[in-house]
Amino acid sequence: MTFRFFNYPIPVLLVTLGFFAVPFVIFFAIASLYDLDFDHVGMILTRIQPWQYVFSFLSAIIAYGLITKKKFGYYLFLCFTFLILTYNFWMVLSVSLGKKFFLAGIRIKTDDIVWNMGITTILLAIAFYFLRREIAAPYLSSTRRGWRTKYRETHPIPFHWTNADGEREGDGLTINISKNGVLLPLTKHHFLNPGDPINLLLKLEKENREPASISVQGKVVRIDKESDGTEIAGVQLQFLIAQKEEKQIYDSFLHRVFAPRYPVSNPVQFFRSEDKTYNGTLLNVSLEGLYIESEIVFSASEYCRVKIQTRSGEIAVGGVVRWSNPQGKYGKPKGFGIQIDSIENKNLFRVWIWKQRFKLFHGR
Repeated sequence: MTFRFFNYPIPVLLVTLGFFAVPFVIFFAIASLYDLDFDHVGMILTRIQPWQYVFSFLSAIIAYGLITKKKFGYYLFLCFTFLILTYNFWMVLSVSLGKKFFLAGIRIKTDDIVWNMGITTILLAIAFYFLRREIAAPYLSSTRRGWRTKYRETHPIPFHWTNADGEREGDGLTINISKNGVLLPLTKHHFLNPGDPINLLLKLEKENREPASISVQGKVVRIDKESDGTEIAGVQLQFLIAQKEEKQIYDSFLHRVFAPRYPVSNPVQFFRSEDKTYNGTLLNVSLEGLYIESEIVFSASEYCRVKIQTRSGEIAVGGVVRWSNPQGKYGKPKGFGIQIDSIENKNLFRVWIWKQRFKLFHGR
């Protein structure tokens, strides 16, 4: 959930405002504790302890880092949460054993610390929210970007685009896709700008692998430049009410593409024909496809056979190269992705996939 005007997730805004409010909360809390009005600001400031000043300053820095999507703000927030939780746990344990604690000269009771511990537990839950890939991405990305409300998957789809007037056009393969948008590589001299309308023809496949092309309008929301000088465009898809069939085809396609992928690190042998094999490493796998890291990269549309080495035995699969990545771009190492068409030992493959699913679930 986001505020459209700010384009920030609501939890991020609330946490940021919470840290921003810490210095004011401390000030008013001390004033209330000593029953001082605002005519005695100097007296209030003298009663604020040094660690509270440090706490207020650090909170302001974290608030600034979170709202400006800075990496230091993200890491400071996580470290701060861990330290506060550890400190409060130690206080609860110490008070339970009879140790006395004082705040501004007033003894802190066990009930007060337990209440503070509850608030800190909520803060810890928020920290886990910030660890989500979609939330952490703007802070850890090397390029300035916002939050994505829908999951995206690296997947090549043949496309053709034209501008609103039909005067400029281009072709290529999508970089990634989501329910609401796609990321497209652009041709030189495309003359597109953020906010421009664009018409897309996407060449998909139905469940039986029959080709299905859909036309959809979109809007360019951003244009980024890669290190090699090429440009890529983030396009928001805008299906019309009358395009129910096209939307259904697209959603069904995404359902297959977003089949759960499991990270692995298994040695593989792959080949076009038995007389010449190459070695690589399997990085992720699903029931629909896999990605191989290798110095030898097959081209798109080539048929490839793969032998996966597992503890349970060798698994042989075959499929078509759907994505060739010889430059190691878009967050993937040098290699290629295969859409699986055939599996020689299906039962062993499904059991192995189930084991990867169990490992991923058990490791969370």
